[in-house]
Amino acid sequence: MSNAVTYDAARRRIISLVTEGNPDAAVGACPGWTVKDVVAHLAGGLGDFTEQRFDGIEDGSWGERQVEERRDRSLSELLVEWERNFQIAEGLFDTPMGAVLIAEIISHEHDIRTALGQPGERDNVAVRAALTRPLQELDKRMRARHLPALRITLEHGDRVVGEGEPAGVLHTSSFELLRVLGGRRNDDQVRALDWDTDPGPWLPVLHVFGRRDTVLAE
Repeated sequence: MSNAVTYDAARRRIISLVTEGNPDAAVGACPGWTVKDVVAHLAGGLGDFTEQRFDGIEDGSWGERQVEERRDRSLSELLVEWERNFQIAEGLFDTPMGAVLIAEIISHEHDIRTALGQPGERDNVAVRAALTRPLQELDKRMRARHLPALRITLEHGDRVVGEGEPAGVLHTSSFELLRVLGGRRNDDQVRALDWDTDPGPWLPVLHVFGRRDTVLAE
C-alpha cells in the first residue's frame, strides 16, 4: 500500500471520528489542544510540508502556529483545507517525507481516538508503516551516542536498532512501540514493558518525538 493511500485512509478515519464525536474534547497527548486543534495541525501541517514552510520547527512552535492561525475556522473549513492540501501534496508521499507524514497522522489518529474514547485500528498495517521513520530516528540516535544495540520483537518480526550485537531485547506490540517512540509513554510505563534486561541505557533516546512525564491512559 502506498504512503498516499495509507495517509488518506487514516485521514478518512479521523474525519469520521471527529464529525461523529466532540471536536472540543481535550487531547491528553497534546496538552492544551482539542480534537479540532489536532485537525487544524494536520491540515495546516500538510500544507506547510508541501510549501516547505518549517519556521517554528527548531523551537517547537511549528504545530502551535498552525493551530493559532486556524483558531477561528470551523471544523468544516479545516476539513475542506485538509482535502485541498492532500490533493496538492500527493507527490510528496513518494519522497522520504512520506514516512514522516505517515508517522504523524497515525500517531494523531490514536491521540484523537483516546480523547474521544474510541480505541481501535491498533492492529492496522498502518501502525507498522508509521514505525518506519521513528525507528530510523531511534537507530540514528543510538549510533550517535554509541549505545548498545537493542533487539525489538514485534508481532510481525524482529528489528535490531543500533550497532553491534544486541545487549537486550524488548518484546512489545507495534502499537505500543509507536506510542513509546512518539512520546506518549513516560519512563515508568516504558520500564514496565517486557524487557529482558534493565532498559536504563536506552531510556534517554526512546522518546524520539517528545518526552512525557505523566501517564496517558488509553
